[in-house]
Amino acid sequence: MSISAQNSAPPSPQHPPQAPAPATKMLNGGPAAGAKLKRQSNPRFPIQLRINITPAMNTSLARIAQQLLLPEGTIGRMGLMQYLRANDPEYKGG
Repeated sequence: MSISAQNSAPPSPQHPPQAPAPATKMLNGGPAAGAKLKRQSNPRFPIQLRINITPAMNTSLARIAQQLLLPEGTIGRMGLMQYLRANDPEYKGG
C-alpha cells in the first residue's frame, strides 16, 4: 500500500469532508460586499499609493480640497508631482 493511499481514507459519517471556505474579496484592507464596491482604476494612474498623514495635515488638505473642488487624492498627486519636478532631474512628468 502506498503512502498516498493510506492518507486518502474515505470520510466517516461522523466527520464529513469540509467544503472549502468561500473566498472573500478585500478592498482597502477590509472585506468587500462584492464587486460593486470595487473602485474603477484610472488607466492614466494605474499604481496606487497609500500614505499616513497627521491630523493637522488632514484638516489642511480637507480645506484645500473644498476650495479647489478636487478630491484629496488628486491634490496629493499634484503635490507629489510638483515635488518630483523640483527634486528629481530625471522625472519627466506623469
